[in-house]
Amino acid sequence: MVAPCDSMMEVPRRLQRLSIALPASFTKDVPHLREKTSRVGLIARSLAIFRVDEVVIYNDETGGSSESEGRLFEKLLGYQETPQYLRKALFKKDPDLQFSGILPPLRMPSHPSIGEARVGEIRDGLVIESGTHSIIDAGFRPAVEVPSKLRLRERVTIRIARISPRLQGELVEPTRLPIYWGFKVTRINLTLDKLIGSRRQDLTISTSRRGKVVREVLTELTLRWKSSRRPLVVFGSPSDGVPEILAKEGADITKMVDFNLNMIPNQGVQTVRTEEAVLTTMSILNLLEET
Repeated sequence: MVAPCDSMMEVPRRLQRLSIALPASFTKDVPHLREKTSRVGLIARSLAIFRVDEVVIYNDETGGSSESEGRLFEKLLGYQETPQYLRKALFKKDPDLQFSGILPPLRMPSHPSIGEARVGEIRDGLVIESGTHSIIDAGFRPAVEVPSKLRLRERVTIRIARISPRLQGELVEPTRLPIYWGFKVTRINLTLDKLIGSRRQDLTISTSRRGKVVREVLTELTLRWKSSRRPLVVFGSPSDGVPEILAKEGADITKMVDFNLNMIPNQGVQTVRTEEAVLTTMSILNLLEET
């Protein structure tokens, strides 16, 4: 195990805006909430490790259970993405979060250790008082004053501008930070074909055991990946792969994606779980940036 170091917290953000699409039924095949929570925790770790900007949860099934599974998936990912010092304020006591203690820490730059405020330090915070000057809970004592009128209970990102005589900050836009600042969680009431058709991605990649083996298209894939600015990587569910999900929706995968890839040729197990597919796929795509 490699010990964390300060330089790990300064990793640059991607030049791309990378999005990943995952099915609402991701945890449906797991009966107990504890195991559902653990599985979502693994996904969140992969998202953070590979600097994913957005995870989109799409409808891959119809019915009440799919809706409730999607809500749980969104809630657990959102909870894990939230800095620890804001979780109590943003997430009230909830039976869906009763096993949140087993979620692994993400240790992203947006999840700093509690300490004394420093000028230039960037933090996520929660607006606890709104007025001409708003008051932000950013995990410090005292709270931070920002010279802007903000919505009460709005989550914002600030930079510490002054320590004395009082703690003051300024708003910053997290998408413009030079370092990776975590992922956004979006759940949409769209099927996969509608999701793909509704977005402005310039490269769409799906994964499937029956897809083209990645090494066969590695040169073309590398060129497309390096030139892409808004890639979307799509994953299937525990019961159906991306081609099967699209086929049920009446869509042809060859017309919906640029690459349908087998990222694990000669796999030694009958099925690869979604969380395993995410980790494997993103490992390969991450390497393309260095080639």
